Amino acid sequence: MDALLYDEEPLLRYATQQREHDPKINRVLHSHNHVCELIFVFAGEGAYLVNGCSHPIYPGDFLLGNQGDLHEVQSAAPLEIGTLCFGIGGLRLRGLPPGCLTLPEDGFVRPTGRSMTRMGNLCRLLYEQMEEGSVRSRAAARHLFLALLPLALGFPADGRKERQTESAALVNRTGQYIAAHFAEPLTLARMGADLHISPYHLAHVFKAVTGFSPMQYIIRRRMGEAQNLLISTDFSAAQIAAMVGYDSASHFSGIFRKVVGLPPAAYRKKYLEQMQGKRIQ
Repeated sequence: MDALLYDEEPLLRYATQQREHDPKINRVLHSHNHVCELIFVFAGEGAYLVNGCSHPIYPGDFLLGNQGDLHEVQSAAPLEIGTLCFGIGGLRLRGLPPGCLTLPEDGFVRPTGRSMTRMGNLCRLLYEQMEEGSVRSRAAARHLFLALLPLALGFPADGRKERQTESAALVNRTGQYIAAHFAEPLTLARMGADLHISPYHLAHVFKAVTGFSPMQYIIRRRMGEAQNLLISTDFSAAQIAAMVGYDSASHFSGIFRKVVGLPPAAYRKKYLEQMQGKRIQ
């Protein structure tokens, strides 16, 4: 990428680790309003779902998540994918919109190939410096981060990059519609009418591209927003249930546990323990 010059220096807001031997707890469809994310996969395989399109992922891949983009990392196994995730604030790469790491046509997945070990070591060192939290380690983390970012973005995308086919365009339009209306009582018939397309054709294309039916995708979007609210606010589970489209708190909690792998209260507790009480979005 030639435009790796910043209008202003970006900030590393947080660093988190997902260990590959941990039981899987799904962080389902969600977006970040104030940060973008750079994720390094060091173990495991699965898929990276971003803006309705699914991309296979493998160890050594960098995953790029733009500010505001709906995304989800899916493990192909019962255990977690091993990742190191870096939240970036104030990113302004010249030639790209604010908070944007990549354009869809340039690819959301960047394999590192033979550089996997070097990139993994750099990501690990950056994570450890952020975890230490001292003034000196934070200063070191800043320089490591500013070295990592252009290196990560410099890796080319491969054949997994998004192709703007007619099907992908329909899925993207449907995803935008769901993002705007997911808390409402949506049906496939209403979606088809509002999008001026046959409900059958919509369901068929959407499932083929994303791996989920439109109604499954709506549920994942609701649960992703519920996760955002659980980790960034003090709202109760009942309040959050109403905010994402459920009349019954118990029904919401049951679906949340089935999709995420933990009940809402346990998910909030686990996240706050991992982040040492910080609430970062």
